[in-house]
Amino acid sequence: MKNTLATKIGMALALVAFVFYSCVKTEFDEPPITGTPVDVTPNITIKELKQLHVTPEGFDKITEDKIIEGVVVMDDRSGNFYKTIVIQDASGGIEVKFNDGFLYNQYPVGRTIYIKCKDLMLTDYAGVTQIIGGTKEEAGVLSEVGITEAQAREKVLKGLVGTAPAPRVITMSQMNDPNFISTLVRLENVQFIKADSDKTYADPIAKSSLNRTLEECNGGEGLLVRSSGYADFAAAKTPDMSGTITGILSTFNGDAQLYLRNLEDVQFTTPRCIILCGTTGGNVSVDNINEAFTGLPSNQDVTLNGWSNVGADGCRTWRASAFSGNTYAQATAFSSQDPSNESWLITPAIPVSTQKTFSFESSWSYFRHNGLSVWYSTNYDGTNFSAATWQQINCTLATETDKDTNPNFSVWVPSGNVALPVVNGGKVHIGFKYVGTGAANTTTWRIDNVKVN
Repeated sequence: MKNTLATKIGMALALVAFVFYSCVKTEFDEPPITGTPVDVTPNITIKELKQLHVTPEGFDKITEDKIIEGVVVMDDRSGNFYKTIVIQDASGGIEVKFNDGFLYNQYPVGRTIYIKCKDLMLTDYAGVTQIIGGTKEEAGVLSEVGITEAQAREKVLKGLVGTAPAPRVITMSQMNDPNFISTLVRLENVQFIKADSDKTYADPIAKSSLNRTLEECNGGEGLLVRSSGYADFAAAKTPDMSGTITGILSTFNGDAQLYLRNLEDVQFTTPRCIILCGTTGGNVSVDNINEAFTGLPSNQDVTLNGWSNVGADGCRTWRASAFSGNTYAQATAFSSQDPSNESWLITPAIPVSTQKTFSFESSWSYFRHNGLSVWYSTNYDGTNFSAATWQQINCTLATETDKDTNPNFSVWVPSGNVALPVVNGGKVHIGFKYVGTGAANTTTWRIDNVKVN
């Protein structure tokens, strides 16, 4: 009898335990696709709500029954944002700070949420307006407190989960527009500057955030991609390509910043674009050249009719210089702020239906490296440098051993007469290419007395 009763009690307890265990979730599910319809009506836009923040670097309590609606465009899933989501509506976007993390379980990208804003607060961080739960005082200083769990249950209503709004396509000329701050944006035809390509997005070892700079293929530059050392992509390398990038536009004391949600936001699939500094010569053709650079102002960029003077990497170009009454063109990476420099000085087009010969003189100062080479192109149009094909010319250049009486300078070394290719009905441009780095390869290279006849 006792054994039978004990057995029945044990079976009953086991059944209760099974039922209880079956009702307990030990892991988070993916957020539900549908969610719960919310029976509230927003009565203020996000842009209008942000205008209620009138105390810069301070706190403004929301005292009226204001309700906003927004779609989550960034959550904390990747770790690039911490205890923060970004929501936006048709008028703009705003950061919402919470006291707890793992927000993507409740507020994933694409979820519509409604916030009953009364008794919450508005503040800003380095120019970015935020909704917070309240403040706390320590040593007489107020600091923010995110929306608590209790506040979230009362104030933040979860609507349906759908698709996040399409990012607005902008250019870098618009990156400081306050209407785009805390919204999802996309930039096209961009790349990381050479110094920041093939580098980790952040420091995953020290858990430090880093900035990587973007530039546009049309020459715009300066947008920072800010990534946290806690992001799950912190150790990934920035692509050495160009393409399209999407993220949340932000600012830090006037410096525009872009925050990625994940690496799918970076679609760089085309080769790097060549971004030129300087000037191009246009469609100018000459039968002969006899250029000694005489009369050009010293320490100014070389500007000659029909000549191109471009920086293909960095913004150093060829400049005129003078010594002992002789003016010449020179290029250098000495004291350059660019990680590397590639500078081209290119002649006007030269018809080569008949044989033409080419010559010049070269020299150097403060030798550190061989940074000068000479090239020609049969398809450069005088404007579109990046589309041209260049072939190297074999000629005599000054060497490290061609030192003058002052060992920091070389003598002028003739190139010899170089036969240009004969192209029936064609033309060639001759390009003097300089490469160097401000860190080590800093030789100044000079050319003079360029002749074609």
